[in-house]
Amino acid sequence: MSSNKKGGDERFLRVQKDPRFWEMPERERKIDKRFQSMFHDKRFTEKYTVDKRGRPINQTSTEDLKRFYNVSSSEDEDDDEEGVKSKKKKEVKEELVKVEIEVKVEKEVKVEKEVKESKDVKAEGPPPERGVRVIEEDELVRYTAAEKTFAVRKGLPVYLLAASICQGVEEQIPHLTAAYVHPDTFLARSLEQHAWKFDRVTGEALVVVHIGTDDVASGLSPAAIVGQMEALIDRIQHGHAEPLYVAVCSILPRLVDNQRTMGTVRDTNRRFHELCRRKKDTIHLPTGKLFLHHRQIIQNYFTGDGVHLNVEGKKVLFNYLKTFLWHFCKHS
Repeated sequence: MSSNKKGGDERFLRVQKDPRFWEMPERERKIDKRFQSMFHDKRFTEKYTVDKRGRPINQTSTEDLKRFYNVSSSEDEDDDEEGVKSKKKKEVKEELVKVEIEVKVEKEVKVEKEVKESKDVKAEGPPPERGVRVIEEDELVRYTAAEKTFAVRKGLPVYLLAASICQGVEEQIPHLTAAYVHPDTFLARSLEQHAWKFDRVTGEALVVVHIGTDDVASGLSPAAIVGQMEALIDRIQHGHAEPLYVAVCSILPRLVDNQRTMGTVRDTNRRFHELCRRKKDTIHLPTGKLFLHHRQIIQNYFTGDGVHLNVEGKKVLFNYLKTFLWHFCKHS
């Protein structure tokens, strides 16, 4: 017995030397204000004079309760409530931040899509006019109009031969290779004095011709005007190994035209269309219809003299030419 007792005392002494033996236990429970009377009510208080091993002490059960329980004050409860509220606020804030990020991402995606669409629209250019079909390949554009198809190299040089009706065209179509604008010119004069300039053109190119208004005013017949236009086309294309395309613009109606000249304009433009259908590498541009509404001339496109185009009228004409050039050869 004595040996067992001695061994037990030694083990107890070793445990006592361990600092963990003297550590206060964690307070794992909280007592709210409804039960806090147990810490000071005499009915819950018991006084100890000796410990479990018979050593004299002066202690009450209240101290033991305080070792194992936390007394929750009103401040603690407020803290708890504030903690819950703070947690909820944090969760709400995180949710709002998440929603804001999602909205921001959606906006960025939408903006990127709009930018891409705008770039695609810009790359495609304005739609071609009715009756025209455009097929774009690697280096060529297949342009079909009036039952004729042109396989044109992209970005080929573009020249303009025109009367005073096209003054200022360089500002609206700045990438023209050359613009030969001659006021008060006739088809016969252009054939004699200006057609030779295209002898210097090498390789595939396009020449836009907008002449004939003064020929109508001079009293020439539609047959004579078309004959001179055909001679001018032949002279421009003469001697070129590679295609030199010619685009013939319609003669524009004018406010000063009388019944006879209006008839000449209509008949000449019809003959221009037929001429371009049968001639190789030649296309007709019906620019005259831009200035008519229900067969009546649009007065707002002309200056006060009824002969020349005003700023708005030139804008209409040049925009049409730009659209044609874009679809015909991707000229920008």
